[in-house]
Amino acid sequence: MRILRVVPEVRSSDFERSRPSPERAVIFVSRYSDLDESSVWPGSRQVRRGLAWLWGVGGNWRVVELPEPLWLRALPLTVSVGLAVRLGDLARRRRTRVVTYAMENNDQLALLRGVPRPLHAAVFAVIRWLGELIYDRIAFASSPAGDCYREAGVLPARCLTELFEDLPEPCTEHRDLDRARRIAFIGALEPRKGLPDLLVAWRDAGLAATGWELVIAGSGPLAEVLARAAQADPSIVPLGRIDRADVHKLLASTSVVVLPSRREGRWREQIGLSIVEGLAHGCHIVATPDTGLVDWLHRNGHTTLPDDFSPADLGRALREATDTRLSPETVWDSLPPVGGRLAAEDWMCDEKQARMGDG
Repeated sequence: MRILRVVPEVRSSDFERSRPSPERAVIFVSRYSDLDESSVWPGSRQVRRGLAWLWGVGGNWRVVELPEPLWLRALPLTVSVGLAVRLGDLARRRRTRVVTYAMENNDQLALLRGVPRPLHAAVFAVIRWLGELIYDRIAFASSPAGDCYREAGVLPARCLTELFEDLPEPCTEHRDLDRARRIAFIGALEPRKGLPDLLVAWRDAGLAATGWELVIAGSGPLAEVLARAAQADPSIVPLGRIDRADVHKLLASTSVVVLPSRREGRWREQIGLSIVEGLAHGCHIVATPDTGLVDWLHRNGHTTLPDDFSPADLGRALREATDTRLSPETVWDSLPPVGGRLAAEDWMCDEKQARMGDG
C-alpha cells in the first residue's frame, strides 16, 4: 500500500465516495453510530488516537491524506501523524506528499470561540506554521472554504491549491423519474440541523392538504419531539435511523430534500451530506444558507434560504420548492461526470503539477 488516509471519525460515505484500491489504506479513530459495516473497505483499521502516528512514521507511503488543519478538534491527531511522516522522510531522505480536502467555511471568531480574542492571531500563526511543515496540496471543497483559509491567514504559502466543489456525479443505479410528493430530511435529530424549525414550517406551509408528506430519517435527542409531531400530524413520517441501502432507495423516490441547518457554537454546515446525496439522486434541494454549495445551488435553480431565516421563511421555501421543483433530469444534467471528491482525490494523489494559487 502506498496511499494512507487518516480519518478522525469515519462514516459510510468516506468509503462510498472514494475509489477502493489495493494501494490505499484507511485508518480511523472513531466511527459514526450510523456507519454501515458493509461499506468499510477490507484492510481498513480502527486505531487508538495516541498510536496513529506510528502509521505515519513506519509506512513507505507515497501520499498521506490528513484531516484539514482547521478541523480543530482533530488537530492533535493531524499534527502527530503529519510530523511523524516528516520525521520518517528525514530518516529515509524522501518527501512524502501530504494532502487534505478542506471544507471548513466558518468565520474566524466562530472558529476560535472560547479562545481570548487577543490570542487569535497567534493561534492562526501556529496553525499556518504547522501547515507549512506538513502539507503539500490542499483541495478545497467549496469557494467559501478557500475564502475561510485565506481570511484566517492559515493557508501555507508553499502549498498547491485547487478548487473541487463537493458535487456528486449522478447516481447510475437509481434513475427513477417518477417521484412521490415527498420532502425528505435525512440527518441527526437535533436543533442545529434545523429540525424544530422544519416541524413548525411544515405545519404552517399547509402542504399536507395538497398530498405532500414530510419523511424524516435519523436519530438524535429530538426523537421524542418528532414522535409527538408525527402523532399529531400523519403527514409527518418518522423512519428513525435507516441503513445506507434504504437511504438511497428513499432519495431515489423523493422529490425534495431539505436541510435547514443553523450555526451553533463553533459548528457550521460545511457542505451537508444529504444535499450531496440528494443531488446525486436527482432531488430538488432546499438548503441552509451556510452550506459551501449555496451559490452553486442558487445558480442552478434550487431553493436557498436567506441568512437568519425564520420558520416562516422556511415554510415559504418549502411551498416554492413544491411548485417550482427541478426535474431529476435537470438536476443530473447540472452535475459533473466525476464527483468533486473523486476529482480532488485524483489531483491530490497524481504526479501532475497544478498551478500555485487559488485554483
